[in-house]
Amino acid sequence: MYYEAELVKREIFNFSRGRWVAVYGKAFTRYDKAGKPLALRSPDDVAKLARTLGVRTFYATAAVYGKVESQEDVADSRIKAYTPFFDVDTKIDKWEFAVKAAEVIVSELDKLGVSKSVYALWSGEGIHVRINERALPGAKPVEEAHAVVRYVLKRVGQTLKDLSERSGGALRVEDLIDPKRVFTAPLSLHRELNYVAVCVPLDKLASFSPDWARPDNPKHEAGCYTRGEPGEAARLVEVAMAEYEPIHAPVAAGREGATAKIGRFQVMALLQAARYYVLYGDMDKAKSFGLNRAIFYAWAKHYGPASRDGARGISSRGPERERKFVTVAGEEVQVDEETGLFMIGGKPQRPQDYDREVAWKIDLVVPYQKAWEAAVQYVSSFPKEVLESQSRFYKRVYEPVRDDFLEAVVLRRRRGLLDI
Repeated sequence: MYYEAELVKREIFNFSRGRWVAVYGKAFTRYDKAGKPLALRSPDDVAKLARTLGVRTFYATAAVYGKVESQEDVADSRIKAYTPFFDVDTKIDKWEFAVKAAEVIVSELDKLGVSKSVYALWSGEGIHVRINERALPGAKPVEEAHAVVRYVLKRVGQTLKDLSERSGGALRVEDLIDPKRVFTAPLSLHRELNYVAVCVPLDKLASFSPDWARPDNPKHEAGCYTRGEPGEAARLVEVAMAEYEPIHAPVAAGREGATAKIGRFQVMALLQAARYYVLYGDMDKAKSFGLNRAIFYAWAKHYGPASRDGARGISSRGPERERKFVTVAGEEVQVDEETGLFMIGGKPQRPQDYDREVAWKIDLVVPYQKAWEAAVQYVSSFPKEVLESQSRFYKRVYEPVRDDFLEAVVLRRRRGLLDI
């Protein structure tokens, strides 16, 4: 019913025009049934998708394209503009720290000559500070956005670090710029909490509270994302680009037959999540377990053989909680007694962390839902005694496909040629 409201439909549609849409409900989805990238053609598409796919949350790419009708349209080379954003994340009970961090970033942008094109969006457990894409020259959309975000974060890094420490490690401000990155659309429901994403006027940030984001009566500045002065950030881009060193570009999106690969970290997390799901059937805990084990084995690779106490080598963002371990599928894993999720380094691995670090990155290569279905079928083909053994799972399930998971599991599954 929420997505039937005219203002809600209009805001999500207006923001998402020219962007590749993603939705979260029964699954994380970026493609329609025909395999085409999801896009909104009218405000009514919002309510239609909510009904047919059971959508909880709407996302759209930071990238803006000339059109979104085919896979070729959303290639990185087709990006026309890109919305720079600063991802300010926290826990709901520490929301004040997100506001303070947003104020620091907004103030710094103002000092750097960018103010008319800046807006803030409360996303449910944090704030996005975004710059209207028209403020940038746009010759190299993604690189310009990345350079600006990194430059600003470098200038305010110590202040944000101090805020994070005061929050007990709850506050995180991250650089998440990449070509296929998606973020929450205005007035979308949060994927877990009973809040919606609302635009907060910059001059009212100090008086904001989460009550503004109640779904029954959101306090939202409609159309804030359209406000901007063309070229306002040109000087900032020039300065930022002068010291910008591009990082390795993310894997380009592809489909069957693509040369792109899914990284070992994501393969491990995916297969471990599928393993937990096949054995125990809890999706949220499966995601937590999958990400937890991927972090653990990545740590073990660098610091030595995996052991129950190995997690001590991973830095914690806050005070370490009482260490309680349980045996899951032959592996000893620390559990957060507060949430019931698995944890490492003093931090629970949440389902949304899995989506960000695993699902969305796999989705750049192949639709995540197809990879998930293939992983579940692949894992299910092994005897229970293999899945319940740490060493057997690693040697017989993960190791043979860790470098060619896409070809060996996803593509062969879809042709009906899966061999174990």
